Parts: sequence; structure tokens; C-alpha cells
Amino acid sequence: MTEQGAAEAASDLAEQVVATAISVKRTVFVQVNALGFVCGVVLKPEARNWDSVTLNNRVRKVAAVAHDRYLANLGIDGTYPTLDAVAADERALNF
Repeated sequence: MTEQGAAEAASDLAEQVVATAISVKRTVFVQVNALGFVCGVVLKPEARNWDSVTLNNRVRKVAAVAHDRYLANLGIDGTYPTLDAVAADERALNF
């Protein structure tokens, strides 16, 4: 594979959403790409009322669950979280 081909493949992976998480009240929604990085964040208008620390903490919590879902979807047993554990963590995002 050429350098250009590798760059195009990485670009394709960066654009492909493979995991998501959303808070219980649907105020924060996070997408993770095929490289395991956050590639999208959507906030509902209610988030405008949060201070910067609250906003940061809540987005990071949802992003952590989305990343855990990405890892769980890899299907590797052992140290990675299970889909059931990820679902439980997502239900605990009470905002």
C-alpha cells in the first residue's frame, strides 16, 4: 500500500461512525469513529444552561461510554468492557 493509499484508508476510518452513546435525557450525544476517537458531539439547548465544568464533565462521561462501546464492539474477550456493562453505564448518565 502506498503512502497515499494509507492516508486515504485512515481518512475513511476517521469518517466512519462505529459507536455512539447518549445521555438518558438526550442532552448529550457522542459519536466515535473507526479509529476509536470522538468524531461528533451533539448538545441539546438545555446544555446552554450548564457551566463550563459541568459541560466538560458530562461530555467526557458520554464520550467514555461511547469509546467503551467501540471497544466492546471489537469482540475481544478479557480486558475490554462487555456490551451489557456499556449499556448499564449509559443508563447511569442521568442528564
